[in-house]
Amino acid sequence: MTTWSQGGRSAGLLALLPSAGKDGGARQQLVPAARVRAWLAPAGGKMRGALGGAIVGALALLALAAPADAAGAERCGKTAEEIYGAASGAVVEIFSLTIDQFRVDHRVLPSFGTGFRTADGLYLTNYHVVADAKDVVIYADDLTLSAEIVALDPILDLAVLRELAGDLSEPTDPAASLPHLDFADPASIALGEPVWAVGYPMGLGKTVTQGILTGLHRVRRDTTTSWMSPMLQTDATVNPGNSGGPLLDDCGKVVGMVARQIPPARGENTAFAIPVDILAPAVSELKAKGKISRPWHGLYGQMTTPPILMILGVPFLFWEDSSGFLVETVEPGSAADQIGLKGGVWPVTWGGTAFLLGGDIITEVNGTRITDRDTALDVVRNLKVGDKVQLVYLRDGERFEADVTLPERPILPADLQSYRMAQVSATP
Repeated sequence: MTTWSQGGRSAGLLALLPSAGKDGGARQQLVPAARVRAWLAPAGGKMRGALGGAIVGALALLALAAPADAAGAERCGKTAEEIYGAASGAVVEIFSLTIDQFRVDHRVLPSFGTGFRTADGLYLTNYHVVADAKDVVIYADDLTLSAEIVALDPILDLAVLRELAGDLSEPTDPAASLPHLDFADPASIALGEPVWAVGYPMGLGKTVTQGILTGLHRVRRDTTTSWMSPMLQTDATVNPGNSGGPLLDDCGKVVGMVARQIPPARGENTAFAIPVDILAPAVSELKAKGKISRPWHGLYGQMTTPPILMILGVPFLFWEDSSGFLVETVEPGSAADQIGLKGGVWPVTWGGTAFLLGGDIITEVNGTRITDRDTALDVVRNLKVGDKVQLVYLRDGERFEADVTLPERPILPADLQSYRMAQVSATP
């Protein structure tokens, strides 16, 4: 069997580049890697020539290209006033109080966020709004409701709350008549559609802001599980206090739950929401089981791209066979750890993104060829606890096979650490 080795990093690498034929038409040409590197080499701190820029642009397109987003369903066309008027009563402010038993100073930690009521009378918010909370209170306009936590999922940053009997401010005034919000059809969501965020930013009271969906399937580099839960991106203004609030479409239905923002110092008008296609089934499972059961494959990484294959020194003729999911890290005790999959050890930064190279490349899972991120996500999302998985992977260019049965993933200390570090700048 023919294999390639990472030992000679780029000696035999060829690149397929466009060039002009003798007749003036386009043709493709195999070019030695040394010439590619020479073209891309810095000259006085700048890229040499338009060709270098074109090559980098082409590689970036190959690396970042994603399937076109499907067009959404017919829009309702409600105004901001109509949307706020219908949704406002279902959007509440969440207050939680945490006491850190291991600190002396700053041990009492109050937290404010937003939540919203669902049809069954329960409330949804972000996990980080009520993490480790001793007491939780819901402010629903003129009502003050004591609440308890029904279920939590720190991996998705999701919490389900239930109001306790009675109103703390008006004990005889029941909250049973409060309105609720419905989930939108995931198939109706489209890039560029108008959206509204309703919440309690900065302690200013209930606020509505308007924007559009500026991105779908955005993967944030928060944790090693983030790649399995891509988010919606919006330019609707959100701030600390908006966490857990609804992102609404022009029918007044929930397309996502506001969860993150990029601080203004790093970028303007960029916020993220848990999309309804992930949110709705997760809420249903939390309500039914009190937890979300996940198979523990224990892998983090990304798809190989032409730049990665170039850096690894994979000959061009083997690019197609060598494409797959590049393993960067392996969680101890996971299924991947059990069968001895190897993560990366060689840190490299390309285009501002850090990679760990040198790990195994998974090319097949249960007979499915892993060629792109969507395929990898489909495969992972269809796996269940107890499933037997057959893997094909490459290590230093050599093909290996392995079988493993997937255990259930526990909540790990690392899943909670980011919330307990109180990284306020990363969460609205």
